[in-house]
Amino acid sequence: MSKAPCPLSTMITAFGSTGPWSAAIVIPARNEAQRIVRCLDAAAVAIRAAQPVVTGLIVVVNNSTDATHDHAVVWALTHPEVPLVLVACLFAPEEANAGAARRVGLDLAAKRVPAHGVLMTTDADSSVRPDWITRNLHELTQADLICGRFVADPAEASTLPEAVARHCTVETDYMSVAVKVAALLDPQSHDPDPPHLTAPGASLAFTRELYETVGGMPAIAMSEDRAFAALAEEHDFRLRHSDTVIVETSCRMTGRTGGGMAGALRARAVESDPLADEWLEPAATFVLRYRLRGQLRAAWPDPIALQARLADLLGFAEAVRLMSAPLPPRLGAFLARIEASSPALARVRLRMSGCRAELPLLQAALAGQHERTAEPALRQRSAG
Repeated sequence: MSKAPCPLSTMITAFGSTGPWSAAIVIPARNEAQRIVRCLDAAAVAIRAAQPVVTGLIVVVNNSTDATHDHAVVWALTHPEVPLVLVACLFAPEEANAGAARRVGLDLAAKRVPAHGVLMTTDADSSVRPDWITRNLHELTQADLICGRFVADPAEASTLPEAVARHCTVETDYMSVAVKVAALLDPQSHDPDPPHLTAPGASLAFTRELYETVGGMPAIAMSEDRAFAALAEEHDFRLRHSDTVIVETSCRMTGRTGGGMAGALRARAVESDPLADEWLEPAATFVLRYRLRGQLRAAWPDPIALQARLADLLGFAEAVRLMSAPLPPRLGAFLARIEASSPALARVRLRMSGCRAELPLLQAALAGQHERTAEPALRQRSAG
């Protein structure tokens, strides 16, 4: 298991029923006095809707200087029907982040649910939909990690500067094409026609087995959610990106970290050419990455076939170099090693201007892939 954070102090208080849980929702909360009650209210509605599944809440209030903890206590006392564990902890400055808080909560949750139990996580500035738990549980019958979708709080979104919407439109246009290209080049039977390929900490659900196998939530300052999803893929767990598991998330531009969604919105409000989502990259590299993933997936675990696919896309010398080490036991670990080792797959993050410039190239790649996919069916139809 990866290194767990070590709070300087921790106080744990349990409220409500002391019976066994089947599932748990973990919510890190730092200086969220204005939003924590709304978050908990929404979670309670989802918990009631999911009965008879017993779902408990674990709220990790970390390094707060406002009344977040007090509000959570009052809420718990007035909702005795909802099992809730309140964790108040203080981290050293270098560990005071959402990744560390989420890790503390999930480690505790993993001890509360059975071996086949379900762990879920959201954010204190988010509100889960009433069917969030039931939909997560349904999706988990077909996969091991469910990456839900977050939508902007409509009231807050309406107050954002016009520049934010303009930049977000550019990013969304590029991302929607990228998702389609990825699905065509590297199709996944457990994640057919994915609506997105993000892994937001505001909506993740997974099995306890997955959590313990990958070594827990990475306790890092930024993007712990994506790092966790990457670990799951490296261990060959099935990721499913859902369009029906939904949370509403704050559109505030002053967040609890230096980056995150708040930082991205702030940059889009004030910068003329802000960075796009870190998943997006130039069209040629993106197409190469997912074509390689798809072809290596089809060839796995035959080393001769794998080297041939690498040679076709990266060149013979590079294929020999990449295949010089023994194959790992899992495809996901092999794909991660290839992407980390090949200069051709080095990530270059796009700005919004790059998204605009690269979009026609990505659209052309999508059209070309559609044509190649249709060719066998057309030939068969002509022969018939």
